[in-house]
Amino acid sequence: MRQMTLGEAKKLRLSPNFTLYEFCYHPVADYHDWYNIPDARGIVLLRLLCRQILQPVRDHFGRPVRIVKGFTCPRLGRQLGDAPNSTHLTGLGVDFKIKGISPRSVVKWIAENLEYDILMFEFDDYSPLCHDDPWIHVSYSVNGNRKLNLTTESDLRRYRLSNNFTLWELVRSATATARKIFNLPNEAGIEKLRQVAVNILQPVRNHFGRPIRVNSGYRSPKLNAAVRGASKTSQHMRCEAVDYEIMGLDNFELAQWVAQNLTYDQLILEFYGNDKSDPNDGWVHTSYTTARKNRMKDLTINNKGTRSGLIKD
Repeated sequence: MRQMTLGEAKKLRLSPNFTLYEFCYHPVADYHDWYNIPDARGIVLLRLLCRQILQPVRDHFGRPVRIVKGFTCPRLGRQLGDAPNSTHLTGLGVDFKIKGISPRSVVKWIAENLEYDILMFEFDDYSPLCHDDPWIHVSYSVNGNRKLNLTTESDLRRYRLSNNFTLWELVRSATATARKIFNLPNEAGIEKLRQVAVNILQPVRNHFGRPIRVNSGYRSPKLNAAVRGASKTSQHMRCEAVDYEIMGLDNFELAQWVAQNLTYDQLILEFYGNDKSDPNDGWVHTSYTTARKNRMKDLTINNKGTRSGLIKD
């Protein structure tokens, strides 16, 4: 079957104010000469996304909507770091901006007036103006929309990563709150946090049958820089690590169980042994990655320095 050209995509309207081209053109795809136009089903889903969300937004605010990222083919998605199950791959997710309109106003209007699955802000963490220039990510589901507005704490608490863990637990931070630091990853980062919850936290919770206290999960680069002693290459910034403990359980015992029973990238017994009268002395750090093979690396970090293995002293 003949492939559609970008010139033809410019002429194909998905709704009165949106063409297929707006969702397909991406400079990275253009540079690599990758074909980034969806098949017939993908076009149908993009029409649905426009009809249900983008066109009503355009009509209400009366200003052009700039598509930051629309459809991505698998190669482009991998290059951009998208999740394997990203809604951008199907045509049911889009990132956009409206010049001159507060993103919060747009999110508020969508949340109050439209059907959607996920609604959130996304930032370029490495841009010095990132918090002044966010874009909006919204997705639509053909299997029932959850209406999860991730700009609100209540919906962060509703968003389940696994049976016993919510997105809120993996992104909350007293430091971020105190310093007004935005601390929510993008769609791909949320999927990585899901993998941490499913492969690390949930098995621990199932085995010990007791609540887990998450001390630190995701840290945006700005938050990580504000945390004293945090590594500049911390896996917390990549949504691959979590610090946790179980109240009343010896953290050395907890770390040993993880080492003997789970697959992980790095396991660190941190600051255990400084107060032998406290079974919750210190905490356990565990990371999990889907980017490569997990290293199964064990370390102990305390006032004696960093040592290989899990050491009880």
